[in-house]
Amino acid sequence: MEFTSDWFSYAVPNFKAVKSHKPGIVDCLEIGSHEGRSTCWTLENMLDENGTMTCIDPFADAPISPFSYDKIPTDRTIENRFRSNVAEAKKPGQTLNIHAALSFPILAKLIVEQQDFDFIYVDGGHDADIVLADAVMCFGLLRPGGIMILDDYLWDHVPDHLARPKMSIDSFYNMFIKKLRPLFINYQFGIIKN
Repeated sequence: MEFTSDWFSYAVPNFKAVKSHKPGIVDCLEIGSHEGRSTCWTLENMLDENGTMTCIDPFADAPISPFSYDKIPTDRTIENRFRSNVAEAKKPGQTLNIHAALSFPILAKLIVEQQDFDFIYVDGGHDADIVLADAVMCFGLLRPGGIMILDDYLWDHVPDHLARPKMSIDSFYNMFIKKLRPLFINYQFGIIKN
């Protein structure tokens, strides 16, 4: 496998907590796959041997947004590296659905198709509008008893609060507080759907 960055290793303890709380995950959704480091870990360590993993990522080298009418880049270098990496990690009985697209239209499609998931990892854009849309749409796709991790909860690399996930994750949590409970809160926010 070939990776040029590591934005996942810090999260392994949280993923292990998910695995111990909910063994035998059959259907998994990931928003924001990049080169596939988290995808590979999930395929190798958490997803059932006959499970299905759905990944959504535009595989862009810079942030893009459906709310700014951004287009998918023509350079597919990151996507090609992702596909090569996950091909090595995927077990023979596992199914991998890859959507090289922005999350908003694909999540809408999954909602219309009435799909649902045991585990959802939200690690797409950092802008507050994108994070809120991803969180709310994904919550509708999460099965009762399912677990969702919202990444970058404490990410603060820019001064503009509208360009950070925290405000949206807090809003999401407060809106759905009667329908979920926290599993952990650190750099990531993990929730369980009631």
